[in-house]
Amino acid sequence: MRLISALLLVSSAFLASSALAQTRIYCCDDANGRKVCGDFLPTVCQGRAYEERDHRGFVSKVVEAPLTAEQQARRDAEMAKKEEAAKKVAEERRKTLALLSTYSSGKDIDSARDRALEELKNNMDQAQRRLDEANKTRKKLEADKEFYKGKPLPDSVKADFRDNDKEIKAQQTAVAAKLKEMDEVRERFADEKKRYLELTGKQ
Repeated sequence: MRLISALLLVSSAFLASSALAQTRIYCCDDANGRKVCGDFLPTVCQGRAYEERDHRGFVSKVVEAPLTAEQQARRDAEMAKKEEAAKKVAEERRKTLALLSTYSSGKDIDSARDRALEELKNNMDQAQRRLDEANKTRKKLEADKEFYKGKPLPDSVKADFRDNDKEIKAQQTAVAAKLKEMDEVRERFADEKKRYLELTGKQ
């Protein structure tokens, strides 16, 4: 009996100790700055920052107050700004690795630039030849138009003029676009070469 009583006493003490260890106290400051605590989260603490304390009174957890709409918007903007900055850093690192793995010298960059420019120039020359042909056709159409001076132009001739106008404008646009691309290529490779030499210290 004594053994059973002792076991019951130890068991009761253990359960009481375990229950005590699991006790939580919730505390917050009310609107007047006074500390309010309870075994359950007091009503006045709802929507406010509060602390969870253990049975010894030590703070075990701090819960921040819910953000206002303005605070949430500001936090979201800050997070978006940080994410954008991180993306830029990652993109810059990617470009750096690609640059160093693609070229072994500044001359390699010059050669790649020249190849790109040559291809663009070939495309531009083709567009220029088509433009020259369209201009020749225009002169011929203008000469033929004299035959109908003082008379209404036939629909077929009008259609030839419209088609010729479209062709001239299209080829003028193509030539201008290739010239612009060539300038962009020169600028891009100049930037890459400058960056490459800065990274490698090569001359």
